[in-house]
Amino acid sequence: MANTKYVTFAGDFLKKTEADILRPIEAVLERVGTDTTRVMRRYVRSPFVSRAARGDLEESITWRTAHNHGEIEDTNDLIDAPPVHAVDIGSANDHAFYADKGTGPHLNKEGTVEFVAEIQDWTRRMGWDEDVAWAIIKKIRAEGTDAIPFIEPTASKLPSIARPICEEAIRTYWASQRQV
Repeated sequence: MANTKYVTFAGDFLKKTEADILRPIEAVLERVGTDTTRVMRRYVRSPFVSRAARGDLEESITWRTAHNHGEIEDTNDLIDAPPVHAVDIGSANDHAFYADKGTGPHLNKEGTVEFVAEIQDWTRRMGWDEDVAWAIIKKIRAEGTDAIPFIEPTASKLPSIARPICEEAIRTYWASQRQV
């Protein structure tokens, strides 16, 4: 076996602790989360989606790792923490699923009081009067709501978002290691 050729790693890399090795992974996950959140919010912010339709959905879209999370205004919208070495991206906003998929007519009487109160509260915050609230309520009851797809279109872009971030992190990490 005298002709065997190999490379030996020595030095800094072998002295790293598990935390030292995992820190760059966490940084990559956070960056993927931040960049993906921006893309997802762009779908919600589309010029084809009215300000009224997107409500507070845009601000609720965030990312979260086991150790950190993106900046959001309402911490009630904070998504659940994923397992270690993962990043979850989305919204815990009560209406996120329905905004993404749309709804049919609201014919069920269950939750009517809450539904009406939420629409009235929201229209007051928008500076609109009671007539606007009831017009919106009648339209949603009769026609439902249009979908604002933001999850699936973003998911299809995830590889093109994550790949350059991961490649750069790997190059940077290995460039910082002393190899023998």
